[in-house]
Amino acid sequence: MDITIATLLLLLLCGFISTKDVLLPNIKHLPEAADEIISEFKPTIGSLPEQVHLSLSDDAYSMVVLWSTAEEQEEENSYVHYKHLPEAADEIISEFKPTIGSLPEQVHLSLSDDAYSMVVLWSTAEEQEEENSYVHYGVGEDNFTLTVDAQSEDLSNGNPLGCKGVYRGVMKDLVPGQMHSYRVQTGRHFSRKYSFKCPDSEANQSASFLVYGDLGILGGGYTLARLITEAKSQKYSAVIHVGDFAYDFHSNGGRRGDDFMRSLVPVASRLPYMHSVGNHEIPFAFMHYRFRFSSPGTPWPIPLYRMWYSFHMGLVHFISYSTEVYYTYNQMYVSAQYKWLTEELQEANRNRDTRPWVIVFGHRPMYCSNFNNDDCTKNRSQLRMEPHNLERLFHQQGVDLIIQAHEHSYERLYPLFDGVQTDCSYVNPKAAIHIIAGSAGCNEREMLCADVILGKPHHWSAKRSWLPGLNGYARLNVMNSTHLNWQQVMSITDQPLDQFYIVQEHHGPRQEVVERRCKQQR
Repeated sequence: MDITIATLLLLLLCGFISTKDVLLPNIKHLPEAADEIISEFKPTIGSLPEQVHLSLSDDAYSMVVLWSTAEEQEEENSYVHYKHLPEAADEIISEFKPTIGSLPEQVHLSLSDDAYSMVVLWSTAEEQEEENSYVHYGVGEDNFTLTVDAQSEDLSNGNPLGCKGVYRGVMKDLVPGQMHSYRVQTGRHFSRKYSFKCPDSEANQSASFLVYGDLGILGGGYTLARLITEAKSQKYSAVIHVGDFAYDFHSNGGRRGDDFMRSLVPVASRLPYMHSVGNHEIPFAFMHYRFRFSSPGTPWPIPLYRMWYSFHMGLVHFISYSTEVYYTYNQMYVSAQYKWLTEELQEANRNRDTRPWVIVFGHRPMYCSNFNNDDCTKNRSQLRMEPHNLERLFHQQGVDLIIQAHEHSYERLYPLFDGVQTDCSYVNPKAAIHIIAGSAGCNEREMLCADVILGKPHHWSAKRSWLPGLNGYARLNVMNSTHLNWQQVMSITDQPLDQFYIVQEHHGPRQEVVERRCKQQR
């Protein structure tokens, strides 16, 4: 259901909803925002500027600013004083070079099959011969003494106007915990220099991650700026993007996908960019997703029969799964994935002593409180139907956290299984915790990008946020074998919107549970 701010105000005035239903963020999180609005309501005085706002100009390097005064002033007495764009904007703009034959662009990282390797991918306007493409790299600053060949593929399907050449190279013999330099080469052309810190994936290490879903190049502007700052901090081991990219990769003949990947470079050239597939990647047989990204343990381009994978990082066994196999034409992939997931989770349980946490992420939620007709609003979504019931499998195998997106909102659920809330806290929960993290900022609905949550919340819904402008991402910090912290950050203010801890001292497979409810203050 689409809803504008005007509609929301009308609903409030007519008494159909209350401010409690709208669930504005706690006021303690918004003092600066309130101050800013109030500060604009000054006495109207002659030439005092007010109502200042921006508009796009004729090119990417300009911006129009407009304002008002009580009385008209002479034009020669009116000025705009400004300084250069911030560093984050500089980095993005530097990636938007003229598209030339074999000039490398859209450089980004992905985890490889072991802790001592890293995949790097990039694109060119035209595909070049495989033997002319290389990755040069080494430990430390400006060290490019090691060279590996890259493989290339032609991305033409669903991409008539986009960059056709896609490349993948694997940097090997890396040193975990150390900074590495690298650059890529296609033909006679080199990319600029990049650097990254090789993650230390040892099982006794704490680790932090940036997590979100549903990020567009336009609606996700605030989030992207925050992510660039976060990536530079070197606090994080990887990024996890839970489906729906660019809106859409194939839009504008593929140019939208190229622009999106260029904008990601300041983040994804520093941190491995891990992913799951979403519904916006379905067109052209998921071609853009399968060619633009790489997954550990799978061939490249990613085959349709293996759009799911796992990786280890610190104390966590991560699993990326495809919800889209449940909603697309070839249902044989449902059983193939289910069989793989069963075996992968059994393997994870054999290693719980070294990697106690099991975290899975896939695009579409099993439950949600949104006011629409999406599958997660139904009594039993397709993901929870037999014989390939993902919720039951995850429960039985002791999955700790299920991260989802798709709904353009943020929602945290209490521990839940088969529609039953099993706990009122996150201390030794008897079921998995579901989080919907689809509020990074998409391009839909004129970039308002919000899926409304109205009415009395379900008993299993602990926290909800959906209002336009409350875009955000999460900082996931796996602290030790028993404590995990999730912090949802509001991109526009860099302030926490939500934060909670999971304490689990009994990792492992679970039995079926008996209904247990508890009284809660709403």
